[in-house]
Amino acid sequence: MGDFDSLDLRYKQSLAAGGAEVKSFQPEKDWTDLELALNYLVTQEYREALVFGALGGRLDHTIANLGLLYQVKQQGIEAVFIGDEQAVALLTAQKRIGIYPFPRGHFSLLPYPSVARGVTIRGAKYPLNQATLELGSTRGVHNEFLTALAEVSLDSGSALVIVEGIRHWQGENNIFQILPS
Repeated sequence: MGDFDSLDLRYKQSLAAGGAEVKSFQPEKDWTDLELALNYLVTQEYREALVFGALGGRLDHTIANLGLLYQVKQQGIEAVFIGDEQAVALLTAQKRIGIYPFPRGHFSLLPYPSVARGVTIRGAKYPLNQATLELGSTRGVHNEFLTALAEVSLDSGSALVIVEGIRHWQGENNIFQILPS
């Protein structure tokens, strides 16, 4: 789904020949390809999405895409954006997420879009207990895994959970696991 301006025409044709539904749009439009695709998922009542290629490359697109992660969460979709080196999910209030440890991996919590309150981190090198993280603070940057599942929760607001180093992840478990509250 998109304008396919950065995709080789042969690849697009191969997708269609293989049975994929291809929805094409004009390059001159008011929305990015990813926003069109995510809005389609909302209309089709999807509840989960793994999105590849939404991170890295152009900084303007990456920042806008993180806003889309927030937007679809508000519409009921649990999305994870996966790049070459990182996976990003949005944690919202009254939810708990587990992050599976892996060698040479680490994670960060960044409040998004403004403040996350009551932030608790257990099972990581730098625990937090009912902390407040404000947009612009670096307090949640670069936490390290121990040997067990790292658990993260917050009472109000929301935060981007960014796991770095995924090229070292062996894929034995999902990186993110939603835990009972």
